Amino acid sequence: MKDSTHSEILLAESTATSEILPKIAELARLLTPISEIAALLDINEELLRIAINDKSSPVRRAYYKAKAETALELRKNELELAKVGAPLAVQLTTTYLRDMEADENL
Repeated sequence: MKDSTHSEILLAESTATSEILPKIAELARLLTPISEIAALLDINEELLRIAINDKSSPVRRAYYKAKAETALELRKNELELAKVGAPLAVQLTTTYLRDMEADENL
């Protein structure tokens, strides 16, 4: 079965798509693992994973956008700490810069 079909099944399992996407996003924003999101929302974990891996899925967009927003906030905070000389923050920001450069070369 195609990934997008699985995504549709996942969404159909929810009584209202408009209700489940914000919940998935909020839990992703809180860096909740997929297995726990499924358990907390009482949805099928395998189908949730398939939906998150489906590049055309609104579930994927909601999950990754929320996760990226949290990652951005954490990086902002760490950059501020690095500016005042916090050693671990300096080390982490260097790692972020390397990760960013690696991502640019994909």
